[in-house]
Amino acid sequence: MSNESTPPGVLSRTFRPQWVDIASELYGVEPDSSECRLDHATAKLWTLILASRAIPYRMRNRSAEEGGGHSVQTQAWSLERAVEEIRLHRDENVPDGRGMFLHDLRPVGGREATMALMLCMLLFFWIYNRTYPAIAMFPQKWLNHGSADALEILNGEWWRVFTALTLHGDGAHVLGNAIIGGVFIWLAARRLGSGLAWILAILGGGMGNWINAMVLGPPHNSIGFSTASFAAAGLLAGVASFHVGGGQHGLGSGSIVQRFLRFLSSALIPFAAGLGLLAMLGAGEDTDLGAHLFGFVSGLGLGTLTGLLVSRTGLPTRGFDIGLYICAMGLILAAWGLAWLA
Repeated sequence: MSNESTPPGVLSRTFRPQWVDIASELYGVEPDSSECRLDHATAKLWTLILASRAIPYRMRNRSAEEGGGHSVQTQAWSLERAVEEIRLHRDENVPDGRGMFLHDLRPVGGREATMALMLCMLLFFWIYNRTYPAIAMFPQKWLNHGSADALEILNGEWWRVFTALTLHGDGAHVLGNAIIGGVFIWLAARRLGSGLAWILAILGGGMGNWINAMVLGPPHNSIGFSTASFAAAGLLAGVASFHVGGGQHGLGSGSIVQRFLRFLSSALIPFAAGLGLLAMLGAGEDTDLGAHLFGFVSGLGLGTLTGLLVSRTGLPTRGFDIGLYICAMGLILAAWGLAWLA
């Protein structure tokens, strides 16, 4: 016996979305009535309100047969929250005749979270490059235990794909990665939140190192955060297809073919931009092209899946996003713990 009031699971939300008109519920009228024909300013305001509360939505242009204008829709299981948020905003912002300035309410990842981890990476570089004779600790030991040595990775030391992200050859190497990687991850955090952006960048960097070891094999060996940086670039290209003007729209409406073509058209520009970035920054004489390429491809795949899920289920809550941020740091610490215990 099933309970129809129970919200569907993640798979049902993702592959069988049920979009409903918010204005119809808010005003208590039929969806084809004149009250549901929103002007562009009102529709944009509603999408900003919903985005700020991590409620999935999409904005549609109503056809001439429907009377024109715009409509804002959400999924059936988010309708009550969406209506309540818009009603609260309307009640708290009664027009006073002096005009109104709309702030950008899209979820924005804090710069402080990204800067903190980048500073940690710089500090770690300074620490492990110092010699501590009293405890027999030398820089080469860190490299021996944590580099992305293809032979050791294929022998089961999977944690190296993550520890290698924190190791660098010299000061210029780590500083460049901290700046470039920090920018990419911060841009991803502006769309997804700091925690989700960081965990995906770390996972994408690890996947890139693992694929690189599988393809190139021994005696290939590499270090550097740049694999995660290009994973973040791929992540941006992947999620961009699901955002128009900062709004989450999924794949829109229509047949599967129409949705797929819409996805390809919106993904073409960010994907081409990512490839151009890879060509400019990732293919130098002393760089690991394979790690950069596979990092970008891994991030692109993760970004596409994340964009699809986020457009259906909404962004993580603040508490959950903080948990993901802690998990990203914990993954690196756990990898180093395994590296020294192995």
